[in-house]
Amino acid sequence: MLSFCLMVITAHIAAEPDTQSAPPQERPATPADGATNPDGQSAREDDRPAESDTLISDPLLGEGQRGPSANELRSLEALDRALASKEEQVGEVQRQLIAAEDSVTQQELSERLRKLKDELGEQRRQFEKFAVNIDLRPFIEEEEKPFNWQDELSKLLKPIIAELENATKESRAIGELRAQMNEVEERKRLAAEASTRLKQLLAQNPSPALQERLQERLDNWQRIATDSSNNYAALELQLNNRLAQRQSVLEETTGYAKRFFRTRGLNLVMAIAAFALVFLGVRWLANALRRLSPAADNRFSTRLTTLLLHAFSVLGGLIAMLLVFNMAGDWFMLGIILIFLIGIGWASINTLPSQIETVKLILNIGPVREGERLVFNGLPYRVESLAFTARLVNPLLDGGLQQMPVKHLVGHISRPPGEQEPWFPTEQGDWVELADGRLGQVIHQSPANVIVQEPGGAEVRYPTDGFVALNPRKLSQGFRVVSRFGIDYRHQAIATTEVPKRLLEALDKELPTALDNAFGQGKAKQVIKAINVLFAQASGASLDYLIHLDLGGEAASMTPIIQASIQRILVNACNSQGWEIPLTHLGIHQYPS
Repeated sequence: MLSFCLMVITAHIAAEPDTQSAPPQERPATPADGATNPDGQSAREDDRPAESDTLISDPLLGEGQRGPSANELRSLEALDRALASKEEQVGEVQRQLIAAEDSVTQQELSERLRKLKDELGEQRRQFEKFAVNIDLRPFIEEEEKPFNWQDELSKLLKPIIAELENATKESRAIGELRAQMNEVEERKRLAAEASTRLKQLLAQNPSPALQERLQERLDNWQRIATDSSNNYAALELQLNNRLAQRQSVLEETTGYAKRFFRTRGLNLVMAIAAFALVFLGVRWLANALRRLSPAADNRFSTRLTTLLLHAFSVLGGLIAMLLVFNMAGDWFMLGIILIFLIGIGWASINTLPSQIETVKLILNIGPVREGERLVFNGLPYRVESLAFTARLVNPLLDGGLQQMPVKHLVGHISRPPGEQEPWFPTEQGDWVELADGRLGQVIHQSPANVIVQEPGGAEVRYPTDGFVALNPRKLSQGFRVVSRFGIDYRHQAIATTEVPKRLLEALDKELPTALDNAFGQGKAKQVIKAINVLFAQASGASLDYLIHLDLGGEAASMTPIIQASIQRILVNACNSQGWEIPLTHLGIHQYPS
């Protein structure tokens, strides 16, 4: 289908007259009567075939090939006459060169003879090509010239510069007239100053000989001043006429745009159509291949084929555009496209390493692989798919699906995930305690932010990466409350035996009641997992104990109340046992001066 459409476009362009190309040059006159042909035989008037366009049954001609017509013979006669004229010029210059005596004339005639011989050789090649009607390039041994990129670039830029000159010719003509007027005005002023000076010298009665010479120079400078004045008036008239006929900037721009689209609009539309046809056709073919074998998407061969087809969709589309402009003879648009491609290629040199890494990612052979764990923007993701776009998924985040161009993963590294490795520290509904001391329940978590609701209903919003940086302590699966308590040193004798026992008994008895009051009757037995009272240390002012209370996740919201209840129960136990709680003592030591 693509080939058929391209053939239709090509045939349409080839059938159209080339309105953009230069008008065909008139064929130079053919050799005069009596000139010899390549075989040395003279061409006579009675040997010409009749004026007919019918097929000639010549066994040397292919089947259906048309023989030379009368118009072609007349063109050859014109070429023959031009060759004869050029040969006469060459002979005349050769005779003048032989008769020349001074070296200057000989040098000028030698240069002229060289140019005439070059022109004569070119005309002979044109005559031969038109006469035999074959490609003569295999028979011409051209001298190999070294490649010069500047010359090639100048050939490429020549049509573009010509188009720009044509678009600005009116403005340039006005500018040139103004420059000429300034130059003529300067000449007129200087000529007037010279005339004034000469008149002053003549007024001083010089000698007759000097007076005659000064008068001669005065007449010359007055003539120059008059000519400059006339030239200035003529240039001013031309400038005024051009300014009167000049259109406004908007009209000139609009007119140029109309001419551009009238002469090149069809070429541009057909080039864009050819690009779109190839681009969309190849992309459709790539998608069709993927639909035919969806199970093979992860194979290296399938990925490579898809990558090559996508690359060819762009490259083939550009080639189709260039072919359209080339067959239409629109060298201006062809040069624009080529310069654009050269610029893109030159700019791509600096990004070549990044492009290579992107290709490796698309082929799934780079540092990031499908199915592995990737840390992107500080958050873990599973690389679900890699192609021209990457699909990253975090199942524990609301909106944890990110699709992006695969080039954004250049510079990242993935690894196989652990069997029990979590994708996020918390889940929605978990109670957490953060490093900043805040306690709350996670009510929303997404790649952008995490919302924590404190007891009482206040909500605090954290950036997701900032929330992770606070090392959230997850309480929903169970947690431990640690509390510290101290008694006075006077109870040192029973500090490690009776005191821990009595404190533990008090906690076992009164703490369930306090929790039942907070959670509801019978909830304490489900919440309390274990209670331990441990002698911690003998500090400088007291004998300290650690109370470890292991609770279920349901009690996370009541953590501040539980900590306060523990301290209240321990103080009541000390009061009932008559144990003193020490005060903080401040000692002052005075040293003699």
